[in-house]
Amino acid sequence: MSNKDENTWAYYEKKLESISRHNHVPYGRAFMLFDSEEEHFKKCLTYKGYLSLSDAFKCIFLETMELFDIECRPKIKSSVSRSYPLFVPRLVHSYKSLCGSERIALKGYPLQAYTLLRNTFDNIVVVSAVLQGITDFHSADGIDRIESGGEIDLKQIRNKKKATEFDVRSKMTGARSGLSQTTINELAIWDDMFDWETHGSRLSLSSSLSWMQGQEPLSVLPEFLEREFAMFMNRYCEIAWMVHRLLPMIQFSEAPLGNSWNEKWCIIDTSFELMVTSLTVQAGKPIGAAIVEFVKQKFPFNEKSVFPL
Repeated sequence: MSNKDENTWAYYEKKLESISRHNHVPYGRAFMLFDSEEEHFKKCLTYKGYLSLSDAFKCIFLETMELFDIECRPKIKSSVSRSYPLFVPRLVHSYKSLCGSERIALKGYPLQAYTLLRNTFDNIVVVSAVLQGITDFHSADGIDRIESGGEIDLKQIRNKKKATEFDVRSKMTGARSGLSQTTINELAIWDDMFDWETHGSRLSLSSSLSWMQGQEPLSVLPEFLEREFAMFMNRYCEIAWMVHRLLPMIQFSEAPLGNSWNEKWCIIDTSFELMVTSLTVQAGKPIGAAIVEFVKQKFPFNEKSVFPL
C-alpha cells in the first residue's frame, strides 16, 4: 500500500470510528452484539450432558490423529491405497465443520449453524458409501482419472456428481437402502427440515411471525431460544456420531490404535447412542430410533475396523 493509500485509509478509519460511536464508545453497538453472544453462550452451558459428550468426541478425534501420526504411521510397511489420502482429509474436514458449527451455535446463531450440519451430513454419507464399496471418491467428485492434457468438461463433472449423489442417497437413506419404511420416512422428514432452512431460511423466518404481524419488535441481537438450540444440539449429536463411526477407519491392520483407544471409542459410541435414543425414549420423537437404525446399518464400523480399500 502506497503512502497516499495509507493516508486515505487512515482518514476513513477515523471516519468509521466517528460514525459508529454509541454512548461515547467507539463501535459501541457492536459491543452490544458481543455481550449478547456471551449471554447466549452462558445459557448453553446448562446443557452439561451434551457439552460433555461433544467435548469427549473432540478429544478422541484429536488423540486419534496424534496416535496415528506418532505411533501408527511408522509401523505401516505395506503400500497404501490411493483412496486413503482422499479419505482422511474428508474426515478431518467433517470434524472441523462440526467444531465450527458448534462455535456458531453457542454464540447465538443455532439455525445458521444448523445449515452447516447439512453439508457435513451429505459429505460423510458419501464417505461411508465409499468405504462400503457402494461408490468411489472419483465418482463422488464427478470425475474419472483425467489423462495428462485431457480437457475438463465442467458440465459432465456436475452431471456425474449429481448422478452419484442420487445413487448413493437411494442406497443409503432411500428406497434401496434396506432400512425399515418407518426409518426411511423419518429420514425424509429430517432431510426436508434441513432443506427448509438451508434453502429459504424458513425455520428462521418462522421466528419473525410476530414482527410480521406487527405484534412485537424484530430481534436482531442473539436471543436464546431453547427450541432452536435444542434442534441444533440434537442434529449435531446425530451427525457427530456418524463422524465418530468413521474414525476407526484410519487404522491399518498392521498398525492398530490400541486397546486403550478402543475402550475410549466404545464409551463415546455408546454415549452417542444413549443421547440419540433419548429423543424417542424420553421425548417420544421417532427420529431418535430412526437415526439409531440408520447409523448402525449405514455406518457399520467399530473400534476394530480398518481401512478396507
